[in-house]
Amino acid sequence: MLKYINHQVCVDEDKQKAIEKSVSVEIQQRYKQNISAFNHYIPTIPQLIASHTSQRFSIFGTLAEQINMVDFSTGRTWYGTTPKQEMRDEVRSFLAAAPYLDFHSNALNDHWPTEPLQHQAEAIVMFGLGLGYQLEYLLEQLELKYLVVYEPSLDVVQCSLQAVDWLRILQVAEKNGTQLFLQFDNDGSTLPEDLAELIPLLSGDKVYIYRHYFHPVMDEVMHFAFGHSAQPDHLTNKYQVFLPDTALFNNLPEHNHSNLGNFASSDYTNPSLLEKNLAALEEYYPHVFKEISSYKAINWRLVKDDRDQTNLLHCRRNALFYDDAKQESEFLVDAFEKNPFRDDVILGQKVTKKLSHYIHFTAVEKAQPVIRNIMTGSSALPDDIESMIIFGIGLGLHIEQLCDSHSITNLYVCEPNLDFFLASLHVIDWSDIIQKADVSNRRIYFNLGGDGSNYFYDLMAQFYQVGAYSIANTYLLSSYFDPDMQKSISNLRSELRVVLALGEYYDHARYGISHTYNSLKQQHKFLKFHADDYSRASLLTKPVFIIGNGPSLDDAIEYIQLYRQQVVLISCGTALKSLHSRGIKPDFHAEIEQNKSTFYWISQVNDPEYLKSIRLISVNGIHPDTAALFKDVLLCFKSGESSTLLFQSTIEKGGYKIMPLSYAYPTVSNLVVNFVLQAGFRYLYLFGVDLGYADLNYHHSKLSSYYKSDGTELYNYKETHGGGMPVKGNFLPYVFTKPEFDVSRKLIEQAIAKTSNKIEVYNCSNGVAIDGAVPLRYESILLGTDFVRDTEIEDFIANAFFADLSPFADSVFSSIDTLSLSESVFEWLAFFEQPIESLEDARRFVEEQWRFLRSKIPDRKNLIFYLFYGSANYFSGVLTKILASASSDEAECLQAFKTICTIWQESILQGHDSFLEQPLKFDDVDVSHYFQ
Repeated sequence: MLKYINHQVCVDEDKQKAIEKSVSVEIQQRYKQNISAFNHYIPTIPQLIASHTSQRFSIFGTLAEQINMVDFSTGRTWYGTTPKQEMRDEVRSFLAAAPYLDFHSNALNDHWPTEPLQHQAEAIVMFGLGLGYQLEYLLEQLELKYLVVYEPSLDVVQCSLQAVDWLRILQVAEKNGTQLFLQFDNDGSTLPEDLAELIPLLSGDKVYIYRHYFHPVMDEVMHFAFGHSAQPDHLTNKYQVFLPDTALFNNLPEHNHSNLGNFASSDYTNPSLLEKNLAALEEYYPHVFKEISSYKAINWRLVKDDRDQTNLLHCRRNALFYDDAKQESEFLVDAFEKNPFRDDVILGQKVTKKLSHYIHFTAVEKAQPVIRNIMTGSSALPDDIESMIIFGIGLGLHIEQLCDSHSITNLYVCEPNLDFFLASLHVIDWSDIIQKADVSNRRIYFNLGGDGSNYFYDLMAQFYQVGAYSIANTYLLSSYFDPDMQKSISNLRSELRVVLALGEYYDHARYGISHTYNSLKQQHKFLKFHADDYSRASLLTKPVFIIGNGPSLDDAIEYIQLYRQQVVLISCGTALKSLHSRGIKPDFHAEIEQNKSTFYWISQVNDPEYLKSIRLISVNGIHPDTAALFKDVLLCFKSGESSTLLFQSTIEKGGYKIMPLSYAYPTVSNLVVNFVLQAGFRYLYLFGVDLGYADLNYHHSKLSSYYKSDGTELYNYKETHGGGMPVKGNFLPYVFTKPEFDVSRKLIEQAIAKTSNKIEVYNCSNGVAIDGAVPLRYESILLGTDFVRDTEIEDFIANAFFADLSPFADSVFSSIDTLSLSESVFEWLAFFEQPIESLEDARRFVEEQWRFLRSKIPDRKNLIFYLFYGSANYFSGVLTKILASASSDEAECLQAFKTICTIWQESILQGHDSFLEQPLKFDDVDVSHYFQ
């Protein structure tokens, strides 16, 4: 299932270096010798690889001091620690039962026909070279006239040239009269025309098929060949096209004991266990029962293999999923227990300088050294686990083993392949696992089917049922490798990290409330939820240019300037200065950040008259000083924010329903796309919404405040925000992005997908590709004529926005019960005074104080939950993580736990006192030093 390089190298770095040194001498000598041999025998081979640069595969020395091959993009190896012995065993297996094409009979069943080979054969077609040891061993034992070898990857050929003795292979072939046809850089698609040349040379009616490894195209070629072996017109049709198997979750390891396709297997079922498991699912998970009880396997069938073990058979590819299901599952669990993977999102949370004075982040900075110190201890999997996500069920043996040996409070099981889950119902006792969890008040959450893209949304909903803080101490186990699932896992990890990093905390909630109060008092306008008054506005049919500050804005700026009068123009964040520098005035400007840093960035425009002619788009919580810079302020509610929850219900009871935005974060581009779509605009064009960059040193428009007048960076962007990860580009094959931008892209995609109106969104930015936004070069945009823009905008605003909701400001604020808040805070702080003498005491404290805080949700006059929920989520996660490290030293763990509790306790009290002293205080972030 999982063959990773870290399991095949020495833990002792010095010993591994010695192995690599020993192996490298052999590699260098072998490579020179092999190039020389090919120059003599087949000179086209050195020419083929001379200009090739390795892109995916390379070699390394294993614990057994043998050469193996690794996919350096994933860390997965092709073979075990002894590839030479594996290849000898493989050749013996092939000679004992060699699959063959019979030109008089098609292979109609699931298994390929086989027969033993003694000392000679006319022709063998080998699919896959790998390292190539099998060639040497095969030619040593078999007299062979023709040997055709297909190898799709030149990376693999280069690895083989460094590993196997090609001089000996070529000499033995020459001595035995074997004609070698090395079809390198060929995935087997030429088999029909190659057979058309080969078959007339044969005296017999068979060609033997040696599959050395699994490959999505080569397996399709073999499926075709075995199915049409008795139909020469089909078999040798050179126009036959072979496409890779692109079905989701059909991936196989490159190499296992079933790669030859000569194994025996028989269908397997366990009706009594299936019935028992289905009964448990019907009782506890009726929605899962309904889906799986009528489900029929599509690609994978449950079988007993030739080793009398339960296994999964891919019928079309004639391949088994496991080498040894029991042994592999035990190894997986053992490796995971010794070195479990846990995303340390808490340790990775950065405190930005501009927010470092916040009450929440001051406490975070005090806590970080304590967390780091305790987390340097043992990394073994604890007996008691708060949360674990298992990606991939397979047959489920590893899940059964983990549940037997560990108490898992919240187990999240993700398996996109329903074939696998159905098979597991015949193999492991899900009924026992589910019932034991129920009796012990533990939870199991199933996320089954789909393509894995919804893991984030499903898991977040489940996390919030038990406390989102559990994300911070969640163990992740990937049970098998599949590229599609690995992509989903990687996406999930990035998304969870961003959610924790961007989640609300005390200061954000506190300032959100005071800023929302100010917006209402200042008569900022709020977009109406019901569009009856404005859905037919002519402005909604006009093209909207959304201008981000990505580097590609510099190329498009002249085009924007030329056609500015024919569009509605909205600038996002720091793009405003870029537009101002070219004399372009947007109709609207947008900001999403709540703190006062936006005021300082916007003030770099240094043109008050210009700003006062522009309307601001934002959400409740926008900083009062920023809002005051503009002509008018147009707002929506930001879904999920404490300030929204506090004000929304009272305003709605007064008869005013405000449009909420669910996808308005993490960047200002998200806000604008979400805002514009919800308002009903139909034609969107994205400029400079790059959400990434082709050059790490060119990350924003050079016309903006991110660069000084001499073209140098305002600050080291790469050092502050990180380098970036490659993703699909809009116009380029790939660009670099960062996790926050990647989440931004996904939420823009969600906003587009969830829009009920008929819309057209065009991505004119040279950044990341955005699903739902059609790539379009700005030169190809077709625009209409000028329109009476100011009049249409004023008419739209007059009908689409509530103009004056000021009475609700004091209505909500006066309903806040500060006495109740104080009583609740001190009741909460009383939990901190309880003695904590054991791990059980500590766990009980975390759970009880969390339940106490949640119990205050219904009381809207008491702000304790609104103010402290986010910070409580963070510190509950920290404490839970510390408890999970108790196996190293319980006393040390409890001391760290108490230290964090003291820091948190002080933070709560400070937050309480500060709010009561100045409940309507505005945020006071100051970044003026950036621009001095």
